Amino acid sequence: MKSVSQPSVLNPAVFALLFLFAAVMAVAMSGKRIPLLSNLKVDIILLVVIGMAICMSGIGRVAAMNQWTHPLAILGSLLGVLILVVAAAALFGWKLPLIQNDTQSMIAITLLLVLKIANTFIHSLLP
Repeated sequence: MKSVSQPSVLNPAVFALLFLFAAVMAVAMSGKRIPLLSNLKVDIILLVVIGMAICMSGIGRVAAMNQWTHPLAILGSLLGVLILVVAAAALFGWKLPLIQNDTQSMIAITLLLVLKIANTFIHSLLP
């Protein structure tokens, strides 16, 4: 029987991307004027792009193990869709319940990303 190797979920690249995500979030919340980071909509786009790069680590494991129907994989996908909906609402001016402005959108995206990373980490601990 052929064994399938499990790719690592937490690796140096993921930690570097998490640091970059935190730095963008900190600059955006502080209100400092830094080129390319002085617009909340640009910051939201950056957070989504960095989040997608982080997501590749978890989805690669799901693909390698062929666990597309695992409940935690489905939960991760739903969290990703929610992140994209919140980002799209912020970028296109749609109104969502409990999210009134771009700052709240960034906070919601960050909280959803934290949940998604926790979900991925828990999924990696399971056999």
